[in-house]
Amino acid sequence: MPCRLPSLFVCAVLSLVALAAVDAAQLNVRFKNTSGLPDDQVYIGFVGGEPLTATNKATNAPLAKSEFGSEHWYTLNTLPQGVDLTSFSGRIYVGYGTPWNFTHAGYEPSPVASVDPNYLKRYDKVEITYHGNSSDVANTTSFDYFSIPVGLNAYKGGVGGTLVKSLHATSTSATLAAMETIANPHAAAVVRDGANNFVRVIGPSVYPPPPGLPASPYDNFDGYLDYLHTYGQSHGGSIARIKGHFNGTGGGPAPHQAQDYDFTATIDAQQNITLTGNGSAVGNHTLTFNHQDLDNPAAIYGANPNFKLDGAPMTPQNDLFGWVIADLFAGLNIGAVGSTVEMNGQPVGQMESQQWFGLSQRFAALQPSQPFYNQWAAKMSTISDAYNFAYTDRFSHVFAPLNPADVDTLEVVFQRETGVGTGNPNDPGLPEPATSLLAAIGAALMAVRQRSRRGGGIF
Repeated sequence: MPCRLPSLFVCAVLSLVALAAVDAAQLNVRFKNTSGLPDDQVYIGFVGGEPLTATNKATNAPLAKSEFGSEHWYTLNTLPQGVDLTSFSGRIYVGYGTPWNFTHAGYEPSPVASVDPNYLKRYDKVEITYHGNSSDVANTTSFDYFSIPVGLNAYKGGVGGTLVKSLHATSTSATLAAMETIANPHAAAVVRDGANNFVRVIGPSVYPPPPGLPASPYDNFDGYLDYLHTYGQSHGGSIARIKGHFNGTGGGPAPHQAQDYDFTATIDAQQNITLTGNGSAVGNHTLTFNHQDLDNPAAIYGANPNFKLDGAPMTPQNDLFGWVIADLFAGLNIGAVGSTVEMNGQPVGQMESQQWFGLSQRFAALQPSQPFYNQWAAKMSTISDAYNFAYTDRFSHVFAPLNPADVDTLEVVFQRETGVGTGNPNDPGLPEPATSLLAAIGAALMAVRQRSRRGGGIF
């Protein structure tokens, strides 16, 4: 499935170790519907670049991916025993109501563009890689948006067996309450249909660069960058030491080889960032990030910044330079860059970058005076286990392991719309939604899958 820095490097490893589908152990994917909607109003579909090998467990009928010219969506009432999955890497889209339609090959609906024909349909996704390998995993994601509260439970011995891992979800009402404090105006981040029914909350990474519309209601990091210029002036011109070890991507040219790296980050008064340093295999290099590019939500929020490598325009690749960029941008997202908070007797901002990934505290704990961090990720990390920003997997365990030796069943839980439940099977559950709410949801909630952006996690 699509990749997002820094996990591009794991993608390469997975592609090398993937087994043939015929040799893979089967994973039973079950669906637990506690949304309050009937099963025939809740659907799933498989979307992604890899072939799908799966059957309806109840009928043994083969299932197919949804793609342009061949759409296959399955309501939960047709999957009473779930799906037996042998091989797939992509997204399991989940939704309410009437599924969306492809408009062309490679299309996925945009969560932010109101002109998209599927804009007012309601959908979400589970990201999964399964080939019967020990490294296989699944995760939920709120990186680009939140629409449907979905949790995951991984079991050994079926849903009545041993719970191996539970990824908690958050209710729609809790997400809306959390977003009120970080989007300005907060209503601009919430999509509702013509009857004022909730469709989704848009995350900060998918908005177009300024002056494109719709304009992002989220912080653009300019205040943080301005602070870093002042910080650098009092710290010898440096704002961060980007130093560590890159494990490589299987050999090849020097940027792909395993090596140590050491770069110094600086920022000028125009908020342009420069990385100067070396890798032990690639030698000396300079990376520059113009302020205009940093202002693009796809940059710091989205982990996909335009930059120049020794003056040549580039975008992050699956190599050393992509890993170095991920160090810097992960530090910006959690507030480690320029942090004066001391941990283990050392200011966090003065640590080598790879030390940041061993920290137990992030966000406001590192920037207590100002919200100099990814506020969306900070909020979402407190209310769910979803992959909520581009570097979540460097700090948190947001994956459900699918190693066949340990797991044979993945349960996808559709939560109720209101309350504070988690999706954990041991959670007593949420109160039933009011009848009027269910009627509104049933009439207007529709599901679609989102367009492809470097998918969260290791995909």
